[in-house]
Amino acid sequence: MEAIIYKKLFIYLIPLNFLFGDYNAGFQIRYPDDWAIDVNVGYVDDIQGTTVANIYEDVFKSQKFYYHGPFIKTSFVSLYSRGFNPFRTDFNQIEASYKLLSYEDLDFFDPIDTGKVFNKSETMHAFGLSWMAGYNIVNGQTFQLDGFVGFGLQMRFSNILVNSYGENYQSDQFVLNERDRSEHLVPLFNAGFKIGLKMLEATPPE
Repeated sequence: MEAIIYKKLFIYLIPLNFLFGDYNAGFQIRYPDDWAIDVNVGYVDDIQGTTVANIYEDVFKSQKFYYHGPFIKTSFVSLYSRGFNPFRTDFNQIEASYKLLSYEDLDFFDPIDTGKVFNKSETMHAFGLSWMAGYNIVNGQTFQLDGFVGFGLQMRFSNILVNSYGENYQSDQFVLNERDRSEHLVPLFNAGFKIGLKMLEATPPE
């Protein structure tokens, strides 16, 4: 951790998330006594039907990639020396997140009644809280690469509109305009890499 002491601003990307349509950029400002504030903002894009989405769905079954919308994540980061904590991590991070996601006018097949199709729209507010532990893989004077892993929970509040339905895969045959709400608490698994540049000279703590 010695090199980062002399730079207090870290601007970064989480590049692996780009494969999943999570286009992000973040910054971390270091404060005295080994603390930092981290902010990451971005946009979730619809990648349903892509090769990456299909592979992920085949493995985990439940994940869907037709949502799109903005998000913001804010964190408090505690920067430790590896010799100080039992897990020998370089930092621990508590992250709160908010996502405003939606999709419009998508057809969903009825899994029971073959041939019936529902046309739906949905808006979802997702609030998350996660803990992550990380390591400085490369910690140069200006370049930094961190790896992290962690867990959390996300509460999702959805407003769902079933626009119409139909038989024989013709979803626009009958207007429905049926509205519904749902709430779901789902687990989160966070893992990836932060890659970026350090800048703004800081005075080393005494």
